[in-house]
Amino acid sequence: MFSPKPHKPKERSRLIILSCLAAAICGVYVLQLMNFQIVRGEEFLEKTQQLTVSKIAVKAGRGEITDCCGVPLANNKVGYNIVFYYSFLPSGEERNRIIAELIEMLEAAGENWHDPLPMTVEASPSFLENRDKDIETLKDKLEVNVYATAEDCMYHLRELFDIGEEYDDLTARKIAGVRYGMVLADFSVNNNQYTFAEDISTDTVMKVKELSYQFPGVDIVDEDIRVYPDGDLAPHLVGVVGQMYAEQYYGDKEQGIEGYKDKGYPMNALIGRFGIESYMEETLHGVDGVKTVEQNKDGTILSETITQQPESGNNVGLTLHAGFQAEIQKYLTEYIEYLRALPDDKDGEDNGNKVVGGSVVVLDVKTGAVLAAVNAPTYDLNNYFTDYDTLAAQDDLPMLNRAFDGLYRPGSTFKTVVAAGALSEGIITPTDTVSCHRVYTFYDYIPGNQFRPQCLGYHGDINVVKALTVSCNIFFYDVGRRLGIENIQKYAHFFGLGTDTGIELPSKTGGISGPDRSELLGTTWQPGNICQTSIGQMDTAVTPLQLATQAMTLANQGVRYRTHLIKEVRSYDDSEILESTEPEIMSEFDLSDEAYTAICAGMIGAAESVAEKQSTLGWTTNLTDLGYDVALKTGTPQVTATTFSSSAIAFAPADDPEIAIGILLERGIDAKYLIRPVLDAYEKIVKGSSPTAAK
Repeated sequence: MFSPKPHKPKERSRLIILSCLAAAICGVYVLQLMNFQIVRGEEFLEKTQQLTVSKIAVKAGRGEITDCCGVPLANNKVGYNIVFYYSFLPSGEERNRIIAELIEMLEAAGENWHDPLPMTVEASPSFLENRDKDIETLKDKLEVNVYATAEDCMYHLRELFDIGEEYDDLTARKIAGVRYGMVLADFSVNNNQYTFAEDISTDTVMKVKELSYQFPGVDIVDEDIRVYPDGDLAPHLVGVVGQMYAEQYYGDKEQGIEGYKDKGYPMNALIGRFGIESYMEETLHGVDGVKTVEQNKDGTILSETITQQPESGNNVGLTLHAGFQAEIQKYLTEYIEYLRALPDDKDGEDNGNKVVGGSVVVLDVKTGAVLAAVNAPTYDLNNYFTDYDTLAAQDDLPMLNRAFDGLYRPGSTFKTVVAAGALSEGIITPTDTVSCHRVYTFYDYIPGNQFRPQCLGYHGDINVVKALTVSCNIFFYDVGRRLGIENIQKYAHFFGLGTDTGIELPSKTGGISGPDRSELLGTTWQPGNICQTSIGQMDTAVTPLQLATQAMTLANQGVRYRTHLIKEVRSYDDSEILESTEPEIMSEFDLSDEAYTAICAGMIGAAESVAEKQSTLGWTTNLTDLGYDVALKTGTPQVTATTFSSSAIAFAPADDPEIAIGILLERGIDAKYLIRPVLDAYEKIVKGSSPTAAK
């Protein structure tokens, strides 16, 4: 066995020294902890309580929206905002005083502040029109019944926000609007910053700073402000950004609707309300950063640290051509003004001077890209929120996106669908004729028949080419009847009518007349209804976008591309294309060369009959001196028994189509007169590669 060696005295001494040193170090730490926690504990506790640490969102740069040439339709500028900080803004009466004084200051400067309360700003407010959802939200927040009046809600708002009797009714209404905005934005410890007013002038900035001692919790911050360089250029498509509401933030789990909270947005973030701003929200928005701010009890900032860097949003390029859009907007507006200036017809007939509005849509035949989508009347996006109530009350509905959401009968433009279907199904050949003697008597075999629809002329024996040129109703009554309603609906859908065109933004699909649609609308389908359906009347309802899609599909001999408004997504600095839209076929059918040639010949004949109106309109309408043929079909959709609208579809050049056009004038006439200026603008601006030619 081995026995352990005894320790040497030197080794034992080292162990003792190390043990004593460790004990001494531990003693120092213990004494220091006692000093921090016991001796100076109250001092450090007081300091801790005097400091406030807030986390504030650092807004990411929002991506731009541009046209196909890079011309900005929506971008950013640096502006000054008045913000409130929850940690330092007094509560109760003092909060109301600060708000009232700031409102008075902004009013004197002619500036606006955020007020989402859906009531008029007056001493005895009433609910705003067309704000049903917002009114419902208000009543839910106040926990009042659905029958509560604006006066009832105002009473509860004064109670809720302690708005005392020292404030008159008008001032109380203004304060309540701001306080309600804070509620909607969940202004709290978790959402410490609330934007009270945006893009204020430098004079107002100076006044707020000079009086900062009167406004604890109020600050001026410089932030990106969304601006629209040409606010009245395609506002319905571009859209606008605004404050989100609580229901948008939280979403609806039961309905499977994801809220912006789940997407990492702070509740005071601005979001796209509609248009591309909304559809591409998450692409444009980017990811906000976080700034940690340490302040003492007086609100003095002791330190600011960016703890999470913001990531800028990406840019979205549209297929729209800004110059082309502006030029068509000018022509459409001028034409509507021309029609409105016409004297009343001496016989009392509808002559177009009661025109309500209109739309022109132009597509790239080869891709389905939207080159222009014009609405009249229009409005300025930069004034959307301030002018909203006025715009919503106008009879001519300037905020209606007629191009995508306006539903109208197509009128005789629909005859091209019936022609294509009948030729493709072998119902007729290009040379087959129908005898037109102005009155359609097919249903006379029915005893006591009263249904004898008419034509506008006597055309004798007429084939499909001539029938399209002169728009013979009798021809299409008969051919449509033989084609059958199921085939009519089938081919209408092939052409993009009454169905989804594929456009990215919300749009109406409308529908095509038939037994199923009659049942849906609560009416009874009659056999003779097929005749009116064949000429684009009855219950058929389509959008101007669908009219242009119809023209595009015809130009492509049955190939229908998905219509699209987004060309590409680019990085914030435009250094990289991240996504791009490629042409996509949505449907197709085989329109034979023989059938296409016949339809095209009929439409060229219609274009050649367009009269010259240069002397009265200020621009030429002639379609025969362009150096190429235009394929055109017009329509006169019936609105009531005595009122009509005007429609037109076209594509050009007829022998190698490049663009397709759809036009609708509500209660207007002669939409065909807008074809020539559209073609001229296309040649000058789009093909001439002049992105700002119309500006």
